[in-house]
Amino acid sequence: MKQMKEYFGKLTTLKKIEAIIASIATLFLMIAAPVYAWLSYTNRVETLTKIQEPSNLNLCAGDGDPLEYFELSNIDLEEIQATGKPKCYVFGVITDNSNTFYDIQLAHTTNIPFTYTLYRATVSDSTDPNAVVYEGVSGDVYYTRTIKEGKTTAEALELETLNADTAKTSQYGRTLAKADDKYYKMTYDDNGDNPDDEPEIYAIPIYSKVKGLETIDPAHDFYILEVNWDEAAEADGFDKWNAASNNKETDVIYITASRSTV
Repeated sequence: MKQMKEYFGKLTTLKKIEAIIASIATLFLMIAAPVYAWLSYTNRVETLTKIQEPSNLNLCAGDGDPLEYFELSNIDLEEIQATGKPKCYVFGVITDNSNTFYDIQLAHTTNIPFTYTLYRATVSDSTDPNAVVYEGVSGDVYYTRTIKEGKTTAEALELETLNADTAKTSQYGRTLAKADDKYYKMTYDDNGDNPDDEPEIYAIPIYSKVKGLETIDPAHDFYILEVNWDEAAEADGFDKWNAASNNKETDVIYITASRSTV
């Protein structure tokens, strides 16, 4: 340090000014370097965020129509019983990303003895005897249940029941929902142990889910929901259910989609 002072003292005024300016510039660079590094890191994080930004996940009706065109009302139980043919409804899942895996959850009350089956769907034409017609905004579109390569018939997706109460399966032969689990609490507020506020057993929805569905078409993955008469319930005594109530009984059906967590 002493030698540097002696050396600095021997410099001319001009050289001293040049040395001071150089020192200030060096100090500025030392301060600026970490700032630039922070800005560079921030930009990289922002870029990664944009690259890895989650895709949209939406439901639609057939042919990609808005979801309000997915119509489930006016299911004629007597027609299903008379013809032996289920009612079928087409909806779709939009992921916008071929790498997205998702779950579909179905929830329904149990007033009417229906069964619910879910299939992947493929666009078809009117000549297919198994085609389901969707009356869309732009005209009729036909769908069939997807048959996997190497198979001869379509396979239903495995809907796992999440809240079945096996102690109540003797109620007209139908599986009913638990009245004291997390799914019940998601559906109904705490009634404060007041039995008069408890919902009727058939108003507690059954929740079921198919997990880990792979995106086939990011624009629309189509599905057929098949609604049928529960023959097992009929065999267990539910045939006494009054068919004249067909237009009086009501069930609520919810379909949701969410990204898979597994």
